[in-house]
Amino acid sequence: GPALRVGMATVTVDTRSTSSRLAARWVCSTLPTMVVAVQRGSAPAAPRRGLVPRGLGVLLVLVTIIGVAWALLVPPWQTPDELNHFAYAQSLAESFTLPGAPGRLPVSADISFADGAVGAGRGAFFPRFSPPVWSRAAAAEYAARESGSDPLSRTNGGGATNASTNPPLYYLFAAIGTWIDHGGTAFGRLYTTRLLGVVLLLLTTTAAWLLAGEVFARRRLAQLLCAATVGLLPMATFMSTSVNPDALLMTTWTFALWLGARVINRAAQRVDAVALCAVTAAAILVKATSYALVAPALLALLLGWRRRPREERRHAAGHLTLAVGVLLAPVLAWVALAPGLGGTTLTSVSSGGHAFNVRQFLSYVWQFYLPRLPFLTPLQTWPDLAVWHVWLRGGLGTFGWLDVSLAPWIYAVAGIAIGGIGVAVVILLVRRRSPGAGALLAFFALCLVALLGLLHITEYRVLIGGGGPFLQGRYLLPLVSLFGLAVGLVGGHLPIRVRAPAAVLVLVVLLTLQVASLGAVAQAYYL
Repeated sequence: GPALRVGMATVTVDTRSTSSRLAARWVCSTLPTMVVAVQRGSAPAAPRRGLVPRGLGVLLVLVTIIGVAWALLVPPWQTPDELNHFAYAQSLAESFTLPGAPGRLPVSADISFADGAVGAGRGAFFPRFSPPVWSRAAAAEYAARESGSDPLSRTNGGGATNASTNPPLYYLFAAIGTWIDHGGTAFGRLYTTRLLGVVLLLLTTTAAWLLAGEVFARRRLAQLLCAATVGLLPMATFMSTSVNPDALLMTTWTFALWLGARVINRAAQRVDAVALCAVTAAAILVKATSYALVAPALLALLLGWRRRPREERRHAAGHLTLAVGVLLAPVLAWVALAPGLGGTTLTSVSSGGHAFNVRQFLSYVWQFYLPRLPFLTPLQTWPDLAVWHVWLRGGLGTFGWLDVSLAPWIYAVAGIAIGGIGVAVVILLVRRRSPGAGALLAFFALCLVALLGLLHITEYRVLIGGGGPFLQGRYLLPLVSLFGLAVGLVGGHLPIRVRAPAAVLVLVVLLTLQVASLGAVAQAYYL
């Protein structure tokens, strides 16, 4: 059949195959159906209890299929630090102890042997020069050793790694994969854990749908665009189906953004306020990055409380006190216990004894986003703008150990499209300011500024301590739903006659990016 060059991969479509024709027909019919189902959403949807909206249901099916493809296609331990994250989960599953104990191996003999069997560690960063081992002989040798009378130990790991200082919440979730396939091999437990990540991806997509419904008064087209952007962005699917705390971080942050919007819009109802603080606490127990979410959560509580009539505020203050207690209790417990358990409460990044210099930090931020001025001391190792390499390329998709990329023209087109969406969002916000929008904008803006500020402070400390670049595009994924909101806002304000075609175009572009990304991974590791 005809061959289509997509990014770095060649995709061949066999038009003679019945299955190919049926798949193509299903895709061509499904996407318009999704959009037509929500096109009535140019007006707010009527409440329907107990039913999943048709557009969301079809989208979740697509996300599931693509998520499973990512979980199974990427070779073992070929995502950032996946070996160490998997070892952390195994330590909890097998002995219910946090890793980091001195004198112990970083990973167990069971994982080390599996890693060596496929050459995962050897091929990290260099898949084209040292690809994984796919020989039958290697598989037979591994199977013989696994089924032998002297099984490899799963409990002799638990030493220090770059993951062992993380909080434990994600790894408790990941340990479920080990328990499900406890009698299987390390590979079986790894892929089971990855498939559990598809559940997190579905939850993140659903949370994005709910967030857009709260912001856009349940306009279905805007909800579909927002949720599809979140659920089908290649980097989001790649990280969600990796053994990595960033998978749960995306989920908790997206739910926190939705609950924060509910708290603001609905005058800080007790259930919403408690739920927001509980999710914020959960995010902190996933990764220390989520301390950046505390200030936005408190701002949402304050803004929602101020929307109450004056005579209700004193009574509502008790609800907010309860909510803050829900936030503080688990976080303070972790702060108290973490040092003794080997974890850290904030960050393990060291500045090498160098003092924080505000002027130097501002110079670093300038150089990250704008061309360096002649009188500024270089602080970046990127040859040009770091924002392009880190946030745009890394956020759209660099896979494997961040060494598998798409074709350069894809990033260029994506950069132009994202810039156009940003300009359109600014124009819409200036011209069509709706009542109460200022509070939501303040909440979302603080989420963005707080996360960026924490990330840049961390990288600045690394740089002045003599280290190299620290930031990666995936570190912005907790806020991927804000990009989804931007797409939904623009799509929802297009002329009515072009909204449906534009929505179909967005879905086609996202699916094409998925094909290009999966093709790039397949080419790097299998061809």
